[in-house]
Amino acid sequence: MRTMRKIILTIILLAVSGLFRTAVSQDQTLMNERILTLMESIFSQIPADLAEIDPSLNRIAIYRIHTQDAAIPPPLKDHFEARLVQIFLSLGTPALVSLPEMNTLKISSTDTSFSIINSLPSPDELWRVGRRLRVDAFLEGTLTYVHKKALFLDLRLNRTGTNEVLWAKSYAAYEKTMKMPDINPLKISVNGGLEVFQISYDAGADSLVNSDFNDNLVYYTVYLGLYQYISPNSRLHYEFRAGMSFLSEGMQLASTNFTDNTFYSLTPGTSALSNPVSYNFRAMFYSSLLQNKNNAAGDWLSVYMSLTRYFAEDLPDLTGLGIGIRSDLSSRFSISAGFSMIIGGEFDSKPVQSTGQTVRLKVDGLQYEIMLLQFSF
Repeated sequence: MRTMRKIILTIILLAVSGLFRTAVSQDQTLMNERILTLMESIFSQIPADLAEIDPSLNRIAIYRIHTQDAAIPPPLKDHFEARLVQIFLSLGTPALVSLPEMNTLKISSTDTSFSIINSLPSPDELWRVGRRLRVDAFLEGTLTYVHKKALFLDLRLNRTGTNEVLWAKSYAAYEKTMKMPDINPLKISVNGGLEVFQISYDAGADSLVNSDFNDNLVYYTVYLGLYQYISPNSRLHYEFRAGMSFLSEGMQLASTNFTDNTFYSLTPGTSALSNPVSYNFRAMFYSSLLQNKNNAAGDWLSVYMSLTRYFAEDLPDLTGLGIGIRSDLSSRFSISAGFSMIIGGEFDSKPVQSTGQTVRLKVDGLQYEIMLLQFSF
């Protein structure tokens, strides 16, 4: 049983790792979408300034647009340069010239070596190509993204041969302050973890109970939930969950079994016909303790209260009144831990094979839980 628990916990941890990588990938996708939006804002500003370019220039070429590769991936840089070419083509005059010779990727090979070098051409190379293609000026610039703040573009048009600055402009596009949407949507959560219940039994049944009985029922639990903020700008939200719990460990007997394995013998050398299941419904209310200002839909630390109803096989229905804490590690991934006061009735187990006696049982006291897998979308 311990080996099985280790296997299940390993699977949960692997799932957590996979979901964390997914969350990071989704965050990168959202950042790329923000950068594209800011690019469109800059594209809309450039055409009005092109009329200031010296009309005596006949031919110009885009030399390079320098970017931060860590913030602006190569596909976005290529898109930006393509759109910039499209905007300058609208001028008609001066004409825009392509410079394949200015590719920064160079291949060098000899009889004994082969190397690939990524370097910018020297000014002499640039001017030599410019004179051969009759290019009057080269356009170069710098594109800078400040995370969640702004995108900046600096452009310069330099005369071929002298590097005289003929035209220069700076552009900026600022991200809007993050606001909750006017319509507050319902969001979905998937939750998985461990729940431990305490169980008490009639003292008269001591002879039937294994000496290492630990008074616990251990369940692995999966919940599917819906949650929503009280209002668009609120840090309070509620959640409704429905889920299933699967018994991992149960009550052990001394040298005997229950007659039909319904409650709940997992003694060495025996196997249950099926894992007993509990069907659960939970209502929760969250309040922020430590807000994450970079995550409008989560908190570094929040506290929750819960009301849970358990419908378990061969057990009376149970009610749990709980409290706990939760941490949103990213916009998608969270963990939580808490405990509940369990209210339940007494009941008799199935008869045991050796004596025909029943064991008087009650699930009560505290229930402890830890949710290692919480994924929201």
